[in-house]
Amino acid sequence: MATKSSIIMKVAKRHPLLDKVIIATIVNRFFGILSNTLRHHNRVEIRGFGSFSIRSYNLKETNHSMLQNFAKNRYFKTYFRSSKKLSNLING
Repeated sequence: MATKSSIIMKVAKRHPLLDKVIIATIVNRFFGILSNTLRHHNRVEIRGFGSFSIRSYNLKETNHSMLQNFAKNRYFKTYFRSSKKLSNLING
């Protein structure tokens, strides 16, 4: 799994003329926009890479009386679907 710091280091290695502070600002801004868009349940598509969306799921019914007081009716998960181009690149 890639972290933000590893992404910054890889970009800095490929582009030595760019300052790491500028690269870090761009990467942080990108992930900030991505997470803010998903927070509002909007879909994000990156051409040639894939799309991110939020899916909602219903919780199962519980018989335990204490859990019913704290249980929510729905929960949300981030869903990623890779593009055909990325899938072909990975699967070779």
